[in-house]
Amino acid sequence: MDAFGDYVWPRATSELILLPVTGLECVGDRLLAGEGPDLLVYNLDLGGHLRMVKRVQNLLGHFLIHGFRVRPEPKGDLDSEAMIAVFGSKGLKVVKVSWGQSHLRELWRSGLWNMSDWIWDVRWIEGNVAVALGHNSVVLYDPVIGCMLQDVPCTDRCTLSSACLVGDTWKELTIVAGAVSNELLIWYPATALTDNKPVAPDRRVSGHVGVIFSMSYLESKGLLATASEDRSVRLWKVGDLRVPGGRVQNIGHCFGHSARVWQVKLLENYLISAGEDCVCLVWSHEGEILQAFRGHRGRGIRAIATHERQAWVVTGGDDSGIRLWHLAGRGYPGLGVSSLSFKSPSRPGALKAVTLAGSWRVLAVTDVGSLYLYDLEVKSWEQLLEDNRFRSYCLLEAAPGPEGFGLCALANGEGLVKVVPINTPTAAVEQKLFQGKVHSLSWALRGYEELLLLASGPGGVIACLEISAAPTGKAIFVKERCRYLLPPSKQRWHTCSAFLPPGDFLVCGDRRGSVMLFPVRPCLFKKPGAGSKAITAAEAPGAGSGSGGSESVPTGIGPVSTLHSLHGKQGVTSVTCHGGYLYSTGRDSSYFQLFVHGGHLQPVLRQKACRGMNWVAGLRMVPDGSMVILGFHANEFVVWSPRSHEKLHIVNCGGGHRSWAFSDTEAAMAFTYLKDGEVMLYRALGGCIRPNVILREGLHGREITCVKRVGTVTLGPEFEVPNLEHPDSLEPGSEGPGLIDIVITGSEDTTVCVLALPTTTGSAHALTSVCNHISSVRALAVWAVGTPGGPQDTRPGLTAQVVSAGGRAEIHCFSVMVTPDASTPSRLACHVMHLSSHRLDEYWDRQRNKHKMIKVDPETRYMSLAICELDNDRPGLGPGPLVAAACSDGAVRLFLLQDSGRILHLLAESFHHKRCVLKVHSFTHEAPNQRRRLILCSAATDGSLAFWDLTTAMDKGSTTLELPAHPGLPYQMGTPSMTVQAHSCGVNSLHTLPTPEGHHLVASGSEDGSLHVFTLAVKMPEPEEADGEAELVPQLCVLEEYSVPCAHAAHVTGVKILSPKLMVSASIDQRLTFWRLGQGEPTFMNSTVYHVPDVADMDCWPVSPEFGHRCALAGQGLEVYNWYD
Repeated sequence: MDAFGDYVWPRATSELILLPVTGLECVGDRLLAGEGPDLLVYNLDLGGHLRMVKRVQNLLGHFLIHGFRVRPEPKGDLDSEAMIAVFGSKGLKVVKVSWGQSHLRELWRSGLWNMSDWIWDVRWIEGNVAVALGHNSVVLYDPVIGCMLQDVPCTDRCTLSSACLVGDTWKELTIVAGAVSNELLIWYPATALTDNKPVAPDRRVSGHVGVIFSMSYLESKGLLATASEDRSVRLWKVGDLRVPGGRVQNIGHCFGHSARVWQVKLLENYLISAGEDCVCLVWSHEGEILQAFRGHRGRGIRAIATHERQAWVVTGGDDSGIRLWHLAGRGYPGLGVSSLSFKSPSRPGALKAVTLAGSWRVLAVTDVGSLYLYDLEVKSWEQLLEDNRFRSYCLLEAAPGPEGFGLCALANGEGLVKVVPINTPTAAVEQKLFQGKVHSLSWALRGYEELLLLASGPGGVIACLEISAAPTGKAIFVKERCRYLLPPSKQRWHTCSAFLPPGDFLVCGDRRGSVMLFPVRPCLFKKPGAGSKAITAAEAPGAGSGSGGSESVPTGIGPVSTLHSLHGKQGVTSVTCHGGYLYSTGRDSSYFQLFVHGGHLQPVLRQKACRGMNWVAGLRMVPDGSMVILGFHANEFVVWSPRSHEKLHIVNCGGGHRSWAFSDTEAAMAFTYLKDGEVMLYRALGGCIRPNVILREGLHGREITCVKRVGTVTLGPEFEVPNLEHPDSLEPGSEGPGLIDIVITGSEDTTVCVLALPTTTGSAHALTSVCNHISSVRALAVWAVGTPGGPQDTRPGLTAQVVSAGGRAEIHCFSVMVTPDASTPSRLACHVMHLSSHRLDEYWDRQRNKHKMIKVDPETRYMSLAICELDNDRPGLGPGPLVAAACSDGAVRLFLLQDSGRILHLLAESFHHKRCVLKVHSFTHEAPNQRRRLILCSAATDGSLAFWDLTTAMDKGSTTLELPAHPGLPYQMGTPSMTVQAHSCGVNSLHTLPTPEGHHLVASGSEDGSLHVFTLAVKMPEPEEADGEAELVPQLCVLEEYSVPCAHAAHVTGVKILSPKLMVSASIDQRLTFWRLGQGEPTFMNSTVYHVPDVADMDCWPVSPEFGHRCALAGQGLEVYNWYD
């Protein structure tokens, strides 16, 4: 296939690869990373920035890099030059590089040595390279000459799963081989020089009950560590392995992983292991777990590297992410839970509630009405006051604010509220607010200007108290400002509150799960359309009737806007305002992003917390601009980062039903709770964020099932997208304004990710991810692409509507807006707003007479989506497009989008195929003096294609959609206009393109590796041929038809017609192939091998005349190719 050479146009070149990181090695203050065949070099010098210096593309050809071995220098100087052996699969290459602070230069490179067997380990031996191969043999290789010097097999020619080479000379070279029999075989290749025969193993060591995947030898202590399929790590006392006949003793058996252990690394004081459970564990040599690093997603951590001098651990995962962690004791604050020893004869009573005033003062109240203060600097308890009226029932809340703000509030069951200055408790002020129980307390702080205390009483009344300080600072004033009234519910009290900037509204959440908006100053609140006249509290929206002093008839000011039961029936736990948005959390395991427009609350996006966190307690904004989620995972309190998908802190507190409090400042994070009658405190210096560095963000934790290009954003020179390449290595067309392609991907990990792919940097930036799906995302569709300010706005940016669908018959619609932001690494900011959603089983549950219908299978999957843009210029048509979905239950379904995507409902369906429908694709046919025709093509597992004319689907009186058999069911799509038997099995790819002659090229790819291309003609009958019908039905016919039976060696999962003369296809055989069209049967032009396994989808698009085309291939990773026109 390569006989055409480089002269055959077009020739695709790899521009970007996002694959599992399979090799890592620290060399001085630099990190080498292997991603597919590419070498990534990071600068880890603390004096500069932790950033990528260089990407060497396609270093190992078609092999994946699994490891690096740096040749030891006599003086140990690796700061300027290094000789590196790069190996993986069956390939080996030696590279000599010169590097500085911010550059890497390749001085010399050997040829690629293609071995006949898998390479498990490589070691430098006196200027040569010793290689341990997959069937228990050792090869000595001269990298300069490029020849093999020795080839020594073992008498036990079993298949190996790992190997470790020990020794600095050939005579002392030792191999420890992990056989598939779960044994360790130790033998010495140099003994073959005496008799020129295979070498028998010197020792056999057994202990593991699974395959051994990795091993590490620590020569200074004579220890060997092994990691196995049996989920354990074993530590062996082996002494000096270079001496034959030594004793091997198992001194440690470590269980801590919940899945197979892939990698192990042995250090002087630590043992590092990482596995399929995406956890990197730090052990002591005695088998105790010291630290656990979590953050990677997907199927595990594939590579680890260590930097002992800096106490760093670097991990590379299947999610293509690279993270740097700090070992305990070296730049990492110790964590732990300590008891504050409250129990004492001098402090009678049992603890009832606890809270935090800042991160270094703890407040606690007992069942005898005593309030105590614990200062972490003094480390002692102090009684602030004692009041018998707070004996049996007492609420305790501390005011928010900086350290030492110094206010707390107490409330009892008789409607009494007491505000206590912590520094001067004798100046406490109390007020009788209700005749009954105070159900809840909350504080609302607006900068340093305004502080409110809200107390919920009987009947859903909320008393709003204004707190102010005397000029001397030694006294406080408490004044009731107004009263609010909650909507009726069984549990009618508020749970949280916050000021909405600039401070005109107060946001509250209640126990019923609703989020409400109240005016801060009701006397100044204006009714919509009331002009400038101020209204009284009784005239305000929702004001109750009756006298203000009567408790029998609750009165108060109702909310101006309410989102009823936003968080279900479990209640709202927190509300937070940041960056112009409002965030609410609840006990329904989710958090919402809300927006206030015109005094009304509008949901923007609903996100799920980490799996298992059913009680989301709150969220905090951290200094880097991201957020962390607080919540309870079973009996543990968890601080979780949505950005890094990592549990930053885990406290085994027993659950959230007990009294607890959380505080976070830049200095420290604190969490206190009651357990066994004691006050427990968890404290971590440095705040919520753990001192780990994300060298590269992960993409998806599982396979990428779909990819779709949204559009291009052009940034001017003022944004200056960082470039990783030197000017002399830039490709043509990469100069000038920064072109950034916006691409969305869907994955088996249930997320949709928005990516920015600059054309000049060879990098990818994850802008945001959407986690609304409950199952895998299998299909994406994009429509209404535009600019944030409309067609007349010339400012850079991008807006689009996106539809995603997948498992559990679930479909979501959301809008994406990408705008320039110089403060982010990608120079872009992405805002996502959730518009609507639909699930077939929920739709069925809402129907009447369900007993007469067959329930929709909840396991139905949407396999493909297509947007059908209707002709909106004609009267009587719907306001939005149709979304066609290919379904696994054999149906082709049409959904109608209305109100800019905010309404999504099932319109029609057809079970014509009677088997799983794999693909749908829509296109339009335009002809002079004729109405634009909308055609939908569907393809199923039997290889057939069906064409449907949807032009008149929404016309009044149209017969395109037939009435359902029962009321409440969707319309029926009727019979397709034409069917074509294109393949003998399932169609995995489908695309069309109009021709200059007014016809359409249709291309499809099948599971048997074949391609089918035909020309489709759409003919309208003459009026006299229509037999007086109300509407003319077009006639579809095939003009030319060609098949390429063995176009690929596996499933064809992507096909794209670029022009009437050029087509590109992609397959699971990892070949991107170009075909010439227009001269009869499609003719092969050239093919490029890509590195993404199991490609599931492909998208191609033109970028610019200078840059050419780009192609994104999605599977177990993502790879971007480009070619020039």
